[in-house]
Amino acid sequence: MTPLRAHVPLLALVLAAAAVAQDAAPPVDPALPEQLKQLRAFVIDTKMLSDMQAVGLMQKLTQNLETRNPKDKERLAKAFGDVFRAGKLRTGPKEVLYRETADELAKFGELGAPEIQKALADTRWKDNRPLLSHMILALGRTKDAKHVDWLLDTTTRSPIDELRAAAGEALGNFTGLDLRPRRDVVKAIVREWGSLHSRATTPDPTDPSAPIDPDPRNARETLRAVEGKWSSTLTKLTGVSHSGFAEWQRWLNKNPGWTPPSAKKP
Repeated sequence: MTPLRAHVPLLALVLAAAAVAQDAAPPVDPALPEQLKQLRAFVIDTKMLSDMQAVGLMQKLTQNLETRNPKDKERLAKAFGDVFRAGKLRTGPKEVLYRETADELAKFGELGAPEIQKALADTRWKDNRPLLSHMILALGRTKDAKHVDWLLDTTTRSPIDELRAAAGEALGNFTGLDLRPRRDVVKAIVREWGSLHSRATTPDPTDPSAPIDPDPRNARETLRAVEGKWSSTLTKLTGVSHSGFAEWQRWLNKNPGWTPPSAKKP
């Protein structure tokens, strides 16, 4: 009978080989280059008649994304990002191509976020608030923490109410943030909400001949656009729910060291 110890090295080799096989990356998809070539052909169609085919192909390519080779994921994210820049500019109903592209890129996480961010910086749609808002929401769904600062800056400082609302809503996706940066986000939103509230409740001048200050009215318009989105995000990040600014401010003052459920300790 062969001694048991003689089988130990062989057993170790078998286990090691099994572990390597288990950890090995999936193979590169040989069909992908041709599929990406087809995607580009759809997008650069001068008559823009193939947009829905492009959308369908992107949706097909993101199925079972987690099983793809990392290099294939990178190629896909870059190719999807190129959709924003290739071919004729889509406007009106044709913008669905850009919206769907942003939605598909959101599935790539940190690989998709830079492509969405580049699209947001494109001056071709700098005045297209609905499209920019859609892209901002997609950026939030990537949950790439490297873009939290940009989203927070847009939430608290953008001159465009729709973008402030979208960025504030997008921040609600970042429930996986470590506790300290999560507290910073909550504090910044409540602080800016307080500033808007203070300006919005400024009494109108009693002197009919006095010049009318548009700031209170502008602040009220901003609050109407952002309050619901911001409150929802605060609830997601903190694990508590309040209905308005006064309640949020009171809660934050009483609970500066708040800890939401399943938060990562600082």
